[in-house]
Amino acid sequence: MKTVRSTIAVEMILNEDKTERYLYKKTWSRRKEPKLVCVITKYPGSFDPNVEDLTTMLVSNEVAQMVEKYDGFIIVNLTGKKLKRSNMTKEDFSKENDTIVVDTCSDEGVEKIIVAIGSLVTTNKEVNKKLKELLELLPEEKQETVEVLMGKNGPVHPLSSAARSVGGWHLAKLKI
Repeated sequence: MKTVRSTIAVEMILNEDKTERYLYKKTWSRRKEPKLVCVITKYPGSFDPNVEDLTTMLVSNEVAQMVEKYDGFIIVNLTGKKLKRSNMTKEDFSKENDTIVVDTCSDEGVEKIIVAIGSLVTTNKEVNKKLKELLELLPEEKQETVEVLMGKNGPVHPLSSAARSVGGWHLAKLKI
């Protein structure tokens, strides 16, 4: 019999009144400079570091199983607000959140950026505009690491059945 242990660290950045979550970071390596994946999703699902919503759990499982062997991941969102609707408008975006997204994606520990916002990238003009605006602010070498989570018919969200098919996530380069 063998005992296997893992130490997992979770970190969040919230606004002062805890109504917006800007960042969720989960690492399972003790390296001083961990190799990370940054996943851009639509909006946060939980404001408690001890509670994982389904999207976060799926991201965690996929990143842990990637062949590149990353040490953890960071989730940033197009909006820090917890929305109860699927459609996003420009009123949902904030400068504070935008700054966190750009700074996080630009961090040298981030080796891959995955856009996982589903079909909104192609069907919602405001979302498309915001995503393009944020990605254009990244250094050129980071722009080259951006990929999108894909299904058979285009971009998908981690919750979709297409993203959870056998064989793990299917990623494609995202042209900015």
